[in-house]
Amino acid sequence: MSEQNDQQNLSGDEPRTNLIINYLPQSMTEKELYSMFVTIGPVESCRVMKDYKTGYSYGFGFVNYAKAEDAATAINTLNGLQVQNKRLKVSFARPSGEEIKETNLYVTNLPRNVTENQIEDLFNKFGQIVQKNILKDKLTGLPRGVAFVRYDKREEAQEAINHLNGTIPDGGSEPLCVKIAEEHGKQKAAYYAGWQAGYNQSRDKKFAPNSALNSLSH
Repeated sequence: MSEQNDQQNLSGDEPRTNLIINYLPQSMTEKELYSMFVTIGPVESCRVMKDYKTGYSYGFGFVNYAKAEDAATAINTLNGLQVQNKRLKVSFARPSGEEIKETNLYVTNLPRNVTENQIEDLFNKFGQIVQKNILKDKLTGLPRGVAFVRYDKREEAQEAINHLNGTIPDGGSEPLCVKIAEEHGKQKAAYYAGWQAGYNQSRDKKFAPNSALNSLSH
């Protein structure tokens, strides 16, 4: 399905049954996500969004309910729920993947001992942070000095670039490089738009919306 077709399909009025869940723990599986949200009502589909190649979780997912009232109840009930070391943000999925383009920042030259709280403190003054991920070395488990920070709006991301790019943070020794995560951001936006436009279509068997539910029955 082309991007143009995606946007056309997104233009119609649809029942507000589709939720986006941010701040998922990195280890959370689709089965666990489904089990949490099905307690509210029948779930038609759910998916944790991951990198195609590495399987690395982006830290967010989608849950589509059969009924709009169940989706609203899920927001009221599960938004802010503490799960492991994360506090979930549950909200209605926005109508277009276009809206999240250029909101995801790629940040390098961070101190190697940087924490998520420090990332939050550094970036939250410029807008609402939807998601943040500190990349870690697979062998040592230690931070690599690289992170992704995604804002709710592209102007917030641009504001962060304007103020933080080239600055040296507390505890750092090099100027930060803060820029739009081009390929990473495009892939996430495509994921988002594709899910929104096609959760009731099976473009690809691997990514068909009901595949997550089918896998739960095995």
